[in-house]
Amino acid sequence: MWVTTVGYGDRAFKTLPGRLFTSAWLLLSKLAVARAFLYLAEARVNKRHRRIAEWVLQRDITIEDLLAADINNNGFISKSEYVIYKLKEMGKIGEKDILQICDQFSKLDTNNSGKITLPDLLLENHWRI
Repeated sequence: MWVTTVGYGDRAFKTLPGRLFTSAWLLLSKLAVARAFLYLAEARVNKRHRRIAEWVLQRDITIEDLLAADINNNGFISKSEYVIYKLKEMGKIGEKDILQICDQFSKLDTNNSGKITLPDLLLENHWRI
């Protein structure tokens, strides 16, 4: 009703070109209105995510955080463990994503050194030189 003014007493098109125009106008205008609502919803979600990220980054780390972030249970957290923990806390990455990345890393780390080296890559033929 917002775009077409249907129901407000306007006259309807009676010619074929007028009806074709109206059909196209209805479709395009509905898509435009739907896109506007989608944009508003995305803006609200993005604002919420920014607030969560700000809160996560501003708060001090607690003992519970340290224990939760210590992936390999060695009593301290590395920079990478801290980054992963904060990303999880912000909701930007999930446990499933981390496990998939770790599995991919393990496949590339053929000698289980905890590092991916050029020889590892050449052995696996992942890179073609």
